[in-house]
Amino acid sequence: MRRRTFLGCAAAGAAPAERILKSADKRTGRQVWQITSGDSISHSCYFEAQPFTHDDRFLVYSSNRSGAFQLHAVDLGTGETRQITRCGRLSTLSYSMHPNGREVWYLDADSLCKTEVSTGKSAVAVDLASAFPAAVGAKVTGFSAGRCFSSDGKYTAASCPGWMGLVNLENGRVEKTVATPQGTGGHMLICPADPYLVTFVRMPDQQNDMKLPMEQRARTMIADLRSGTTRPYLIMPYGWRATHEYWAPGGERFYFHQKKVPGWVPASICSMKRDGSDWQTHFTSDTLMLGHSMISSDGRVIVSDVQKPRDNPLVLVEMRTGRHELLCWPDSSVAGGHPKQAHVHPALSHSGKYVAYTSDRTGTPQVYVVPL
Repeated sequence: MRRRTFLGCAAAGAAPAERILKSADKRTGRQVWQITSGDSISHSCYFEAQPFTHDDRFLVYSSNRSGAFQLHAVDLGTGETRQITRCGRLSTLSYSMHPNGREVWYLDADSLCKTEVSTGKSAVAVDLASAFPAAVGAKVTGFSAGRCFSSDGKYTAASCPGWMGLVNLENGRVEKTVATPQGTGGHMLICPADPYLVTFVRMPDQQNDMKLPMEQRARTMIADLRSGTTRPYLIMPYGWRATHEYWAPGGERFYFHQKKVPGWVPASICSMKRDGSDWQTHFTSDTLMLGHSMISSDGRVIVSDVQKPRDNPLVLVEMRTGRHELLCWPDSSVAGGHPKQAHVHPALSHSGKYVAYTSDRTGTPQVYVVPL
């Protein structure tokens, strides 16, 4: 049976009243909360990011219900929903909670901004067009930033065409840069334990060409901002490719998905030490097209989505034993990709109590939460 909880509007910055729909998943029986509804696109964060405040009070999501994409916060205890940003041009998948657990950081045009979720107090943290040496006076556009931090919250990584840099969030300065003439290819990830190490996806992607030398098939490059150099970092054996990588919260291991070529399965969630040694396989499926995953802050579990269109479960993997459980079935269309917010992109809360994800199973992308 489905329970309907009416959400009243908040006094200031309130979104239109909507209902959280609480129901049991038809296949697993586990409770699922539909956080958003209506005709407007709403979506959770990218799989590399964190949408929950650390006290589990608020979930932040992006929605275009006001005519342009803005960030909204829902109080998971009361259901109160508020719009918390007034962006000119929000990069919708750029947002993530800062390690302090209170502020959400995001990219608004060329500015890296922050908003305290509980109060809505906002500020420009870094004007990237002024901070990046390569951009000053050059009218550079196309910045990327906002989704990764050092464990102490002092640093993030940012890029503009041809360059990547280490940004000191305490003074807004780009301290170190490295040339990336072929671009970062997205997935720019700062090592939480060593902010001078930043991984990014190599462009062009040549992993499927099994005739190339191994180093030319690298999925991931790593930049050492101390020396200003880059080198191939994650290289798969012939017959395989890697996708959707991320650092463990402590930065001691680097996780990634390994997939068979041609085809997709068998697919595995694997990891290696920061120095590239000690490769481990944590979970393998011969049938599930594992897509994006995230490890809990205590390293106890991983949650992964599956990228089979309209037939995709969320998988919870216990790291110690390798046992897995199907949590629920988002059944998103998947094929529409990022532009249509059709990927599930699961995210575990800092405490491990909740999983957030996106699904367009109703015809419009909406945000969902699974209590664990």
